[in-house]
Amino acid sequence: MERPKITISILTYNRHALLDNLLNQLGGLNYRPLELIVVDNHSEDQTQQIIQRHSANIIYIRLEKNLGAVARNYGLRRATGEIIVTLDDDVFGINDIALDELASIFENNANMGAVNFKISDPQGKTCNWVHHCRMEENVEKAFKTYEITEGAVAFRNSALKKSGYYADCFFLSHEGPDLAFRIMDVGFDVTYSNKVAVTHLHSELGRKSWYNYYYDTRNHIWLSVRNFPFPYSIFWMLRGVLPMLLYSIRDGYGWHWTRAVHDGIKNVRAAAAGGKKLREQTIMAIKNIDKKRPPVLSLLRMKLGKKGVRL
Repeated sequence: MERPKITISILTYNRHALLDNLLNQLGGLNYRPLELIVVDNHSEDQTQQIIQRHSANIIYIRLEKNLGAVARNYGLRRATGEIIVTLDDDVFGINDIALDELASIFENNANMGAVNFKISDPQGKTCNWVHHCRMEENVEKAFKTYEITEGAVAFRNSALKKSGYYADCFFLSHEGPDLAFRIMDVGFDVTYSNKVAVTHLHSELGRKSWYNYYYDTRNHIWLSVRNFPFPYSIFWMLRGVLPMLLYSIRDGYGWHWTRAVHDGIKNVRAAAAGGKKLREQTIMAIKNIDKKRPPVLSLLRMKLGKKGVRL
């Protein structure tokens, strides 16, 4: 039986050495049919020279300016695969076994819209755990989620065409759940699978230290008003913005939190205008996922005990 075509789309920005290593690794894949796309967020290093070295089998899209995370849309729209894997340039480990597993997951579940990967750091410790359940109890399971780990996820192409792509307004942070909500709203599932595992090097090249505190805060406001009816949007907003205040004060980024709230409220109408209120059925699915959330005080104790937040 012919396997589904898979597209791997990489987003890169000023990390030519990492991109070179990743392309070398992906060049050894035997899975077919396979398409490889690189979206260059207007890098100013040697990225173009690296692409020329690998260019025989790569679709290269260079943008005129850095668009942030929404630049992924250029790869998603260009992709011709039935399944689209999106990777950041510092995420490694996709192999033929993983691609076969993804093909099986999507083929065996017609409602599968997106599959998040298990992500570890170079020491083998699970990281990027954004899912709203206890990591220790669920990391080796498969379950439904409303998060998308943008640099380590696979989509059903037809689901994206129905739901739409990443929203333009976020730049960085929270564009994942915003897209996940819309995928769910058009009848598809968003899941996590431990059977597809990758390594994230967490390179900070091209990223300023205050980004996490500013964008996580501002974009949580926009995520809330774009998707939820009042007053649930207020509850959702406070649940994310208030903890970020504590983390920002703890780490010395209180000013960036204040600016994020100001900018979030100032532009809230424009952000809300680009969204669409979710169906009640979708909101109920989100609430069911949230039933597995650890208690708020437990989360605060855990996160306040270690410095830094990571997007």
